Amino acid sequence: MKIDQRQLAFILLGGMAGYTLVRGLLNIVFGDPPLIIVLTLIVSAIFGVATWLYWRGWEGARMFAATGVALVVAFALPLQQQSIVLFTPLAFAVAITNTQWVAGIGLAMIVVLLGRDLLADGMLNSVYADIGVLASYLVQVAAFAAARFSLDTARIEAERNAAQAQAAKAEIEERAVAIERQRQELAEQNQRQQELLELVSQLETPAVRIADGVLLAPLVGGIDSRRASKITSRLLELVHERRVNLVILDVAGVPVIDTAVANALTQTVRALRLLGCRVTLTGISAQVALTLTHIGIELRELDVASSPQEALQRWMSEQSTVVRNQRSNLN
Repeated sequence: MKIDQRQLAFILLGGMAGYTLVRGLLNIVFGDPPLIIVLTLIVSAIFGVATWLYWRGWEGARMFAATGVALVVAFALPLQQQSIVLFTPLAFAVAITNTQWVAGIGLAMIVVLLGRDLLADGMLNSVYADIGVLASYLVQVAAFAAARFSLDTARIEAERNAAQAQAAKAEIEERAVAIERQRQELAEQNQRQQELLELVSQLETPAVRIADGVLLAPLVGGIDSRRASKITSRLLELVHERRVNLVILDVAGVPVIDTAVANALTQTVRALRLLGCRVTLTGISAQVALTLTHIGIELRELDVASSPQEALQRWMSEQSTVVRNQRSNLN
């Protein structure tokens, strides 16, 4: 359990109020001198009032208690005999006040003691007027003030370190939030990019269902290895999903069909045939056919038609023949 400076001061004030009250009551029970009883009860009252004021939020209650007790001790101590009680207010001031109040209370007590001595007989004859005793007392006050100064310095340093740690923690949390936000933005950008790539892939290889089980795929523009791979993947996906029996590849919009394009088309046809799908190539112009002949490319593996309409009519005719044969077999 961590106790802060305010809680410690409240505990000390309340504890001293209770202790001095009990001590005063015991003095009454044991018949101690009336002066001791009165002074003890006065100190108890000072601590009690200070505790109540501090509980109400008045920070000056700590200085009020330390100063009141110091003055009571300074006015009550005998002048011809040293007493360790003289240092009790200083120790209490170290616990709940600050460096300036510790030094001020120590000096105020010796001033009161010397003032009492001077008022008594006009001369400084008390034990506290002795140079050695006075010097020793001042050294003790300086030691108490130094101790409080060390506590204040350590507390300020601890508060500074805590503030820096809190600021560092807040900065780390802010950076973590920024990183998470950037990650989400990148994920969204990647998602949008993937969607765009899929859209581009669909636009690169449009496919239209023109009959039951028949898919027309008109190819437009140049075809390289990357696009050939995309075309193959796209057509394989469509054939599998739509249970296509015939794919008509129309290359009328392909400006150049060379060795690479012909090989790519051949690979696409082979892949589609593995799914049980027939492929017909249409749209080969006379100029393209002449170019393929000159460079020695033969499309013997490909089923070729002059146009998509011819390929569709051929397919429909074949299907009609298959149906008639099946009926005749049944009869």
